[in-house]
Amino acid sequence: MPFHKVSSIWYLVSGIKYTKYKILNTKYCKTKGFTLIELLVVLGILAAAVGASMIFLTSVLKGTNQANVTAEVKQNGQVVLDSLEKQIRGATDVECANSAGNSVDCSDASASLKYLKLVRSDEDPLHIGCFLDSLPKTENGWIGIVESALAYPSSTNYVSVTNKDAISGVDIQDCNFKVSSASSGTTSPSVVSISFIVNQGIDAPSRADFLANAKFETTISLRNY
Repeated sequence: MPFHKVSSIWYLVSGIKYTKYKILNTKYCKTKGFTLIELLVVLGILAAAVGASMIFLTSVLKGTNQANVTAEVKQNGQVVLDSLEKQIRGATDVECANSAGNSVDCSDASASLKYLKLVRSDEDPLHIGCFLDSLPKTENGWIGIVESALAYPSSTNYVSVTNKDAISGVDIQDCNFKVSSASSGTTSPSVVSISFIVNQGIDAPSRADFLANAKFETTISLRNY
């Protein structure tokens, strides 16, 4: 075979091999490029999924915190209201005092709105008081009771009917007792009005999901026998 034909065939074969190599190499590069894009897409989807999950979990946690704090506030308030209502309904009379601790008629303008003395037929009087229910505060406000024959027991003798823990407990604010005494010559019993606000503990976290308050108020009449 003439030399120039052999050379032509050799160049042709070499060209085909080179072209095939370029094609294969180009496919490899393209395949490698698509894999990187796919990886970025997957990472983006994962990041979005993780972000959405975190937002969802945070929302659930906030909702749980809010529900727990609200439940604690309402539970404490309702327990106080139920307990006081039971005690007042069982009393035969109610007495009031002024800020100096002196006994006064409950209709007197000087009568303290923070104190009640319930007279009972078969037991010592029950004293009810509101403590630390105004600002500024260094500890939770609370409502306390004590059974005592003393005219006006010391505040240290009172037992709190609310959870006083500064973080997990509740803070009582604007606690007031108001007595409408029975009219002279009538058989109508005296009527006691109670109102107070229950907030989260004063040292509870200040985030919105830890904030809760509820107002409680009711009117209760003493028994008239």
